[in-house]
Amino acid sequence: MKLAKYLKWILLGISAILLVVFFLMPHETASDLMVDVYTFWAYALIAIALLLVVLFLLIDVSKSKKRLIAFLAVIVGAVLLVAVCYLLAPGGEVQTSVDYTPKVSKFSDAALYVTYAMIAASLVAIVASAIRNAIKNR
Repeated sequence: MKLAKYLKWILLGISAILLVVFFLMPHETASDLMVDVYTFWAYALIAIALLLVVLFLLIDVSKSKKRLIAFLAVIVGAVLLVAVCYLLAPGGEVQTSVDYTPKVSKFSDAALYVTYAMIAASLVAIVASAIRNAIKNR
């Protein structure tokens, strides 16, 4: 458990340092560089989070068959959500100064749809949990 605590503080420290550097550097000279650094850092944090989620899920799944079935159901649901969002994404040609093909447009539209679906699912879960707890504690 100490490793997790140290890792948390290291990641928080790096993020705080990047934040301070961003606000202390003149924006005219460092805007592109800082955007690239922040983008890389965001990708790194997402990769670390996904790796830890998968690791903890695999540890949890190894405990019983019911958990394995639930894990597989979640994986199938996630794949179905991404597939449906990809099929619903319009993805058209966009006129920009960068190379933005219809394929990239469809992918970004699908990513936005997945994000919207996850936000909606989170809100529904929060409301359902509040209602369930209110009924349970009555």
